[in-house]
Amino acid sequence: MLPCCVALNCLARTCCINAAVTARGMQQIGLAFVLAPAFRYLYPESADRARAFARYGGHSNTHVFMVPLYVGIVLSLETQIARGTLPEASVGVVRETLATTLSALGDSFFSGTLLPLWALVSVCLLLAGQIGLTAALAVLFLALLLLFRILTFFAGLRHGMPVLLRLKRLDLINWVDRIKILNAVMVALVVWQLPLRHLTPFPWLLYGLAVAAVLGASWLVGRMHLPRILLWALVLGALILMDAGLIGM
Repeated sequence: MLPCCVALNCLARTCCINAAVTARGMQQIGLAFVLAPAFRYLYPESADRARAFARYGGHSNTHVFMVPLYVGIVLSLETQIARGTLPEASVGVVRETLATTLSALGDSFFSGTLLPLWALVSVCLLLAGQIGLTAALAVLFLALLLLFRILTFFAGLRHGMPVLLRLKRLDLINWVDRIKILNAVMVALVVWQLPLRHLTPFPWLLYGLAVAAVLGASWLVGRMHLPRILLWALVLGALILMDAGLIGM
């Protein structure tokens, strides 16, 4: 087990892993930055440390919210290698498979389900005039995400690969389908709360243009590989402006 100060240093650095993303290596440079404090502790000899960094010199990419768990498991494996209880060659395949699995899980659960739910609930609260509740929800959501990152990091660091069995028991994939149904309900609530529903005659043309704008923004986000949260931010901003009477009225 790494010293607490070294582990916390690596955990804090996971927040910066996307600061040096490249088209070829993706999170390769950021991962080396995250692992550096632990490698300096585990491998005092420069030659051993160079070999350790070389094991992570290729393409690396996983979901940002799953990075702490990924790094925790990797450091658990490296601790065993430093002790001589695990061969160096065993890390390569495990690292690539682990990153892909966690990336897919993070994309489905967080980016595709949980973040849209947060955005839709926030829109409903804002349209209802509950600005304070919206801010409180944002603080609570971000605090829970931070707690998730901390707990998964130390779980991966302490237990290594077996922690994936515990993650499997959470059955996050099935929760994705359930939350998506809730998202559909929230979309209906957002539409119901829009001030345009009180207008007579109903502005079908304006609604059609709004739908076309959302579809166009979705295509642009996918085409340019932009973060999907950007689309939700644009929709949220447009709804706020509509509620304030600045556009669409």
